[in-house]
Amino acid sequence: MTSRRAAGIAAAVLMFGGIASSCAGIAGKSAGTEQGARESLPVRGLKSDETWRGEVRIRGSVVVPRGVTLTIEPGTVVRFEKIDVDGDGIGDSELYVEGNLIAVGAPGRPIVFTSAGKTPSARDWKYVFVNLSRKTVLTRCVFEYAFSGAQIHFSRATVTRCLFRRNVDGFRFSTVEGTFSRNRMTENVYGVRYEERNSNAVLSRNDITGNKVGIFCVMESTGKVAIRENRIHGNAEYDFKLGNRQKADVPVPGNWWGTADPDAIRKRIFDRGTEAELGRVLFEPCLQAPPPDGEGYGT
Repeated sequence: MTSRRAAGIAAAVLMFGGIASSCAGIAGKSAGTEQGARESLPVRGLKSDETWRGEVRIRGSVVVPRGVTLTIEPGTVVRFEKIDVDGDGIGDSELYVEGNLIAVGAPGRPIVFTSAGKTPSARDWKYVFVNLSRKTVLTRCVFEYAFSGAQIHFSRATVTRCLFRRNVDGFRFSTVEGTFSRNRMTENVYGVRYEERNSNAVLSRNDITGNKVGIFCVMESTGKVAIRENRIHGNAEYDFKLGNRQKADVPVPGNWWGTADPDAIRKRIFDRGTEAELGRVLFEPCLQAPPPDGEGYGT
């Protein structure tokens, strides 16, 4: 398929079959519900490598299968039409990647993943979901008005200088290998949501401010995800929150919390200090001043 035809696609991919059940727990639906939704969802599967440019509209689901690479050029806008086939209030249009995804924007020419609605809001579309990918690179991308801007699981990935805004989950991951740096997460319910499990990842030099919760560590974390040199402050409820199954302590030294006062930082954290059954967020030693922003954060 030529890149011009790829840029003009209107809808998406083949039935997920086993994929739906394998990711159902991560995506937040039961396998049965997910499979039922797929039976009436417009679908299209990429048959070979494609390059997208210009404006791309997706109604339904596009799947990038294993062995296939989707490349998205700088300045491309991917608009997801709102279609809620299972009636849960979350748009079902999505980009689902098991192959390779290379989306590298340029200064002043980011790649934008957004709602196609005239008055967009969070949950208009589902997500960019990366699962079992051997190579995913997201640079200078914008993810907005989604249920979950980007989710990365069981994959190797690099996410740099991206902007996640006005989603429920800005950026979400589990069991990953990669580096996530110099991104901005703002105006989301959760700026970053993760389940560490067997991850080997670094979350560094990000600006995580203006969300309801800055970072939400759901469970299965022992400190294998290095969280350092981030700006984590100014979030409405908590700057860092542990889920009710996170019993172990989570070490996150070397971040800036908007202050160097340990008591003030502790008040912005939901852990054993709030719920006795939880672990502790070990934030000390913390940075005494904001890390230098260099060229800034996001796109």
